[in-house]
Amino acid sequence: MSDKYYRNTVLDVNLAAVEKNYRAIQGINPEKTLIAVVKANAYGLGAKEISEHLAKAGVSFFAVATLDEAIDLRMHGIKQKILVLGTISPEHINKAVQHRIAVTAPNLQWVQKAKDEVSDKYDKAVWIHIKVNTGMNRYGTSDVSEIMEMITEINSFDRFIYEGIFSHFTSSDEDNDITSVEFNLFKEIVSQVERPEYVHISNSGGALTLKEEFTTAVRTGIALYGYYPSRYTASATPVMLTPSVKLSTEIAAVHHLEPEESVSYGRKYTAETSETVATLPIGYADGLLRRHSGYNVKLEDGTECEIIGTICMDALMIRVPEHTDAGQNVIIIEDSTRSEQSMESYSDYTGTISYESLCAFGRRIPRRYAGKDIELIYNEVIN
Repeated sequence: MSDKYYRNTVLDVNLAAVEKNYRAIQGINPEKTLIAVVKANAYGLGAKEISEHLAKAGVSFFAVATLDEAIDLRMHGIKQKILVLGTISPEHINKAVQHRIAVTAPNLQWVQKAKDEVSDKYDKAVWIHIKVNTGMNRYGTSDVSEIMEMITEINSFDRFIYEGIFSHFTSSDEDNDITSVEFNLFKEIVSQVERPEYVHISNSGGALTLKEEFTTAVRTGIALYGYYPSRYTASATPVMLTPSVKLSTEIAAVHHLEPEESVSYGRKYTAETSETVATLPIGYADGLLRRHSGYNVKLEDGTECEIIGTICMDALMIRVPEHTDAGQNVIIIEDSTRSEQSMESYSDYTGTISYESLCAFGRRIPRRYAGKDIELIYNEVIN
């Protein structure tokens, strides 16, 4: 992809912060393999760039949601272990074999169908992680007898390697007993079957707060990028995460409104007095929601300015001080938890979470990466 861009809206990603978060999370899980979750294009930040940097920093295992995402990482030179957390169709098992990708087995029927689909084209084995259902009721099984039979089927087939068994917490970001119940169920089930190399259940919430010696790996996604799954998680962990994302733009135009003049579609905002309005070249096609109308952004001098009127596909308007000029930098999301423009504030304003906000950033926003001795641009629009 091109390293050039021609718009004044940019998403800055601090790779040094991502690496710092990785080392902090690994630091409280020293005996466990940290599986870096880079699904959904590394939560919108760029799976290739994030994975390359983390691989150089020492990460040996990545996880994604789909086989397509895994193959994409392989095609971009990621040689470390990759696990597909979602369920792939058994008919696609040979693609996993070809690209040396670990896959999830949700039930016995899947294992049997996948075995039937394996061809002799690639003389390689594929790693299998069995999914245990401990309460999410999304994928996997809690039937110990079925899991035992799955393991037998895997071990009896020379093209399959029983590498892992895992589950997923439903509520590790909440202050209740559900996580303990789910962990104990997982432990009870796994203790009754053959134990593989990788035993994992903790997501970011668990990796940050759960102290246990039963598992051999933790999976972390959102925390890598500097964001806690919840306020409870932030208060319950000793880890100080460093936010890695800053979203900024520049004022593209300035207008002066007289009383009773309106702004944007539907004329839903009407000036009561003489006002100055600035146009920012970013809109809902870039990931801002129309519900962000009323949210405050920040000028480079620290002045907070309210988004007014209806947010457009490609632009939005803010009310600014009288002598504001075009070209001024405007911060929409700041890489600080203390800022009124923090990722948490930005997400809370529309009743969502940082996960969704990150994943919503549009492909046409250039990603600008920086870290120690690193500076690069990723612009998906210009190939």
